[in-house]
Amino acid sequence: MSLLAAVTAGCGRPASTACEIADPEGRVVRNTSAGVWPTDLSWREVWRAGGAEEAEELVFPADVAVGPDGSVAIADWGLGEVILLDPDGAWQGPVMTRGEGPGEVQAPAAVTWMDANTLLVLDFGAFRLTTLDLPSRSASVTAVDPAFMSPVFASGEVTFVALQPDSTVWLEFPGPVEDGWEERSFVRWSPESPANDTVARSSARALERTTLPAWPRSLVGVGAETRVVSDPDGRYELTVFDRDDTMLVRFCHPGEALPLSPAERGETPDERMPEAWRTALRELGDPPDPAIISRIVVDADSRIWVQRDRPLPGAAGPHGAPGALHDVFLPSGRFVGSIRLPDDHRLLDARGRRVWTLHTGSLDESSIAALEIEGL
Repeated sequence: MSLLAAVTAGCGRPASTACEIADPEGRVVRNTSAGVWPTDLSWREVWRAGGAEEAEELVFPADVAVGPDGSVAIADWGLGEVILLDPDGAWQGPVMTRGEGPGEVQAPAAVTWMDANTLLVLDFGAFRLTTLDLPSRSASVTAVDPAFMSPVFASGEVTFVALQPDSTVWLEFPGPVEDGWEERSFVRWSPESPANDTVARSSARALERTTLPAWPRSLVGVGAETRVVSDPDGRYELTVFDRDDTMLVRFCHPGEALPLSPAERGETPDERMPEAWRTALRELGDPPDPAIISRIVVDADSRIWVQRDRPLPGAAGPHGAPGALHDVFLPSGRFVGSIRLPDDHRLLDARGRRVWTLHTGSLDESSIAALEIEGL
């Protein structure tokens, strides 16, 4: 099935227009709006798993990891299972089920591949990491400091979680709220460095302790080898660090914020947003400078996907807005092009021309899809 994608070459600015870096120290890349991707790309769906298939139920896929051979591991928070798909999307079933044993999980929130045969799973319900050898199904467990996870667990909402193959866990911490602003922090922990380490902090406009995506704040994307941090003041500027916290590159792009939607202003009734929230949004008014980006994904090739569309307040979830426009950058910070995902698809991971997404159907059923970018 072919699905046309809306592709832009640079958000309406001339190709000669470049961005500026506020603090040009170290390696810097100043992008123009011109990328190397053509403008006539399309999507081809390769396979889809889950959805309405009775034997392939997914309830809340919190995280997905793509293995070296293309196998897909799904951490389903709602089912309390870790499910495996083969490279062609064939359903292999759960490799971990709900329970308290060393090879079981209670609330899997993140999953990654340590190598071609080994999964690493973060279990929020048991405050632990489980290393699972797939051929033997043997498992070992490492405790995660409850003091690290408890603030997020107690908040009732996991807004950001990431897991690296070296067992580093990343979370977004809620903080104190004052005059409608909440202090938000991105914090990491690992068994080798058990002290909580804050790597980014900024103030976020909040409504009932829910951040408003239209207001800029610092965001973080985490890959297997790198992390990417956006500018806390809302400039389209990002910094890439390696595992040792060495700054690799700081880059920018001349893209501007997408226009605020009527729903973001509280002007359009929406069943996902209570009337009290719409009233509060109208009273709050527009942000002076709307957020240019809403999410950062570092894919299996270490490319950086910057999501431009903002989700509705209170409807973000860990995977951002469906059908969103993404700007794509090489690990070097060079801009390659922009592409919009098909309707109802949310970006999970990518490698080469293959993109894995979470699709939500008309009955709120979840499926994992593998899409191919055609025309590259």
